[in-house]
Amino acid sequence: MSLAKKVLTIRVSGKERKEKVRKLLYDLAHFRNMLVILIRRYRLVYKEPLLNQSILYGLLSTRKYSGKYREEFERVISNIQTEQELREFLERLRAQKEKIGNPHFVQSVLRQVIRNFKGFFKALRSFKENPERFRGIPRPPKPKKLKFLMNFSAEGNVNTFRQEGNSLLIRLREDEFLKVKLPKDFPYRVSSVRIKFFGEDLYVDVVYECELSEIEPKGEYRAGIDVGLDELLAVVSENPKLKSFIVSGRELKAFNQWFNKERAKLRSQVDYLRNEIKSGDYDGEGLEYLKGKLSELEIKQKVLSAHRKRWIETQLHRVARKVVDILYETGHKVIYVGRNALEGKNRINLGSKTNQEFVFIPFRRLMELIRYKAKGLGMEVVEVDEGYTSRTSPFADIRKVQKKRDKSLCEGEREGNLFRDKVLKKVFHADLVGALNILRVGAKLLRLGFYENLKVLFIKLCNPVRLKLMELFFKVTPESLFGIGGSRHGLSLRTVESNHLNTFCF
Repeated sequence: MSLAKKVLTIRVSGKERKEKVRKLLYDLAHFRNMLVILIRRYRLVYKEPLLNQSILYGLLSTRKYSGKYREEFERVISNIQTEQELREFLERLRAQKEKIGNPHFVQSVLRQVIRNFKGFFKALRSFKENPERFRGIPRPPKPKKLKFLMNFSAEGNVNTFRQEGNSLLIRLREDEFLKVKLPKDFPYRVSSVRIKFFGEDLYVDVVYECELSEIEPKGEYRAGIDVGLDELLAVVSENPKLKSFIVSGRELKAFNQWFNKERAKLRSQVDYLRNEIKSGDYDGEGLEYLKGKLSELEIKQKVLSAHRKRWIETQLHRVARKVVDILYETGHKVIYVGRNALEGKNRINLGSKTNQEFVFIPFRRLMELIRYKAKGLGMEVVEVDEGYTSRTSPFADIRKVQKKRDKSLCEGEREGNLFRDKVLKKVFHADLVGALNILRVGAKLLRLGFYENLKVLFIKLCNPVRLKLMELFFKVTPESLFGIGGSRHGLSLRTVESNHLNTFCF
């Protein structure tokens, strides 16, 4: 048994409850902005970063500093008192801290800002050593306009909440509390909480500790997954009895298309109202009316973005859970995933339409969920280079093709979703060929066990089970994907063509 931290996300409802938490988070965001400005200004004037947590908190405190960095603190406070702008800014920062009224959340924001600046300096040093690894010069943290702030979060330690049975009482300010309900008979000890908002939605992340039992895989099989757009996941298994299956990505594309259209409408209306306000043709009640409509539309934009985030996250969780469960129940130990689609968004230029569809699908998030859920079942997820996998014959040496980047070694060609194999003169599904070759690359094998029966190979590459999202979630079972068996036709194909296959790379 080993202890692990998990997160339970609770969505908070109620207009008054959401409003008081939102005010606290906006005050913390404003404090964060002021702290970032102070650190940047101090570095600009005195050429050194102000990133010592003890000193920073000492500057914000009204009490006499009693930490172990006294000499450095005295030097920093002397520098700030010498510079009028820094001195006045520090006073406003102290006032903002007192307004928040919760030192624990203030400490959380302070630590996060320090981490952000240290990450920036680390990235800057790495950029100077190896600039080719970056797409641009790293930029330091900067203030965020509260008017357009879409999301913000703050973490509280054990001093900010109290667990009372199936409820959690979170102290927001001196005299303000937020009570959230935990699941019935919640048996775990809560270690910390995070309050956060996204758009108009408010959430509480409950971080708790639980014991994880060691789960062993049910078998030693391996599987390859090719990630795509119309066909979100194409899965080919080493298990000779398991059919290949394809999870459709069209529902995600359709939802994303609807979201883009609705967002474009709102943006058009917002731009129109802003231009009308700037024109100066309205005053008095007319101007106030336009500002009110503008505020409503900006809120709608946030609500729309929050809805998209919730919907996409829910679908990805379901897909990851179902795919991992299927592979676990069918005896798999290792899952190989092509990484190119996960990293292919950098500087992508596939045309405006494809860019819009491709970039908005969070493939990396999906793979993180698959990895997380597979780890809980004792399975391993490995990312491999998928270069040339969907355009190389299952009977060619894929490692040699990837090494030499020579298309003439592929022994086949891709035409849309079809792959024309020049070895057997057959037509396969290109994404399934890609998944099979990803499996071969990850397992470092040129041929798999089911190659001995060509019927099994043909069914795996030609006759996948196609699953829409709802079918994957509610209809398909591991048992329904079994069904590949031997036949006289498959055996005869094997004997006729075995000599031909042996002339290639095996």
